[in-house]
Amino acid sequence: SCCGLPAVSMGEKSAARDVGLQNIDAFDNEDVDYIVTLCASCASHLKHGVPKLVKDYAPQKAAAFADKVISYSQFMADVVGLEPKPGQGKDVAFHSPCHLCRGLGEKQSPKTVIAASGNTYVPTAEEETCCGFGGSFSANFPGVCNEILTQKLEDVEKSGASLLVTECPGCVMQITDTVSR
Repeated sequence: SCCGLPAVSMGEKSAARDVGLQNIDAFDNEDVDYIVTLCASCASHLKHGVPKLVKDYAPQKAAAFADKVISYSQFMADVVGLEPKPGQGKDVAFHSPCHLCRGLGEKQSPKTVIAASGNTYVPTAEEETCCGFGGSFSANFPGVCNEILTQKLEDVEKSGASLLVTECPGCVMQITDTVSR
């Protein structure tokens, strides 16, 4: 199910707590080493937010659950152990989602995944700057969000990268929507 972050962001803490407990219960009797998510925001919330929300209900289960949560790039780089693959791929810039670089403190694994794909990681000055999505923030403050993303996209263009990748569906929506306009 949903990680519950949208509910928290809308002030619905009890609904978010219920979703957190639902996620914990879903994995409680499963023999898994990792809970992998393709969304850095979900990973950060499941790892850090859910244990806080359910601390009065299931603190031990929440801690065990949170210890298994890992982002996609962390899983591929650290668990699967991808190695750089020499190739004639593209120059690729990375947009680091806020919840990946700040929420999870992860900065290297996406670059490892890019290198393992046969592409070349190209650094940009605005890599860790928010894309402007921020959930409902982008709907409530479209002008501010557009300025934030415009600066980021100009930076990517200056880098010479032919591809921009990220690890957050919200960021993908924000970037794709702006680029298509």
